Amino acid sequence: MGLFSRRRATTDAGAAIGAFWQWWVAEGADAVAGAIADREPGRIVEALSARVDAVHDGLAWELGPGGQESQHVLVVTAAGDPALRPLARRWRLAAPPADAVWSYADMRQPTADAGAVSLEIEGQHVDLARATAGARVVGAAVDVSVHHPAWADLEPQMRTQAAFLLLDTVLGEAAVETWLGEVSAAELEPLDAVPLTGLRSVVCSLEEQHLDADGEPTWAVLEGTGPTGRPVLAMTQVPLRAATAPHLDTHVAVVVPFTDTTEQGLPGAQSLPRLRSLEEHLIDRVGPSGRLVAHESHDGVRVLHLYVDGTTPAAEQVRAAVPGWDQGRVQVASQLDPAWAAVAHLRA
Repeated sequence: MGLFSRRRATTDAGAAIGAFWQWWVAEGADAVAGAIADREPGRIVEALSARVDAVHDGLAWELGPGGQESQHVLVVTAAGDPALRPLARRWRLAAPPADAVWSYADMRQPTADAGAVSLEIEGQHVDLARATAGARVVGAAVDVSVHHPAWADLEPQMRTQAAFLLLDTVLGEAAVETWLGEVSAAELEPLDAVPLTGLRSVVCSLEEQHLDADGEPTWAVLEGTGPTGRPVLAMTQVPLRAATAPHLDTHVAVVVPFTDTTEQGLPGAQSLPRLRSLEEHLIDRVGPSGRLVAHESHDGVRVLHLYVDGTTPAAEQVRAAVPGWDQGRVQVASQLDPAWAAVAHLRA
């Protein structure tokens, strides 16, 4: 029953996404652009909200300047909810091509003139220009402690919410989800505090270190010790965050035994090329509906971690691709995991 319910929900959301873009192309784009030009955005709020809510009532939308690409950008975002990120990404993937008037995004965009932004939260004005932050780079992420004088008049939960809103404004939601580690709202200003906008250079540095020339994640080798006391060798995508491919919401673990092992239980010279061929075969089978994000080897077993689009048959394609392995029985298990929690232990 649960599987049926999920498929039904996915089908309904897909239909609502299709209906949204049909309305948008037919009349919505012109109506919203006209309301902005007339400085009467309120007249389109009800129509736009109803159609976004039809996709999911937990999604949020906003309009903003489109930058160099277009006049305006329409953003439909999961607003930090991992369970809704796949839906927001599927909404964007179904969008028409950007044009001179409209572009589209599924995450909040950074504000160029962030210093002029002021939020009102629980009756308190939170001016971004007065916000500072302490930052500590840990591997491929940065832990951030955000301070603002207004925190003294806000409850802890509201401070944290405001901190994330400020960070989204400065960095954009994609950068926050991809590069930030622990985020806290500090009532006392950190000793090493910098203006909040100073975090942009920190994020740029991480991007330069961990993305390739095409903006795609790079790979890192990790070494550790398993529960048996023997070595574990892993390779992982960096950054290993769901924000790099939010629509890939289903974790597929492929447990592959191998017979030629080193003394440490790692792949030997005979098994290693066979394992690589299997990886390439699985990558080819899932195509754009999935990706291999990590693998770890120990004690004569390699675990391949793939994430696939749960609205496609990609997980079943993986299962169908492994019976020919001749070094033992391959096990395949899949589960919905939009936050990529199953590979959190492999984040560099």
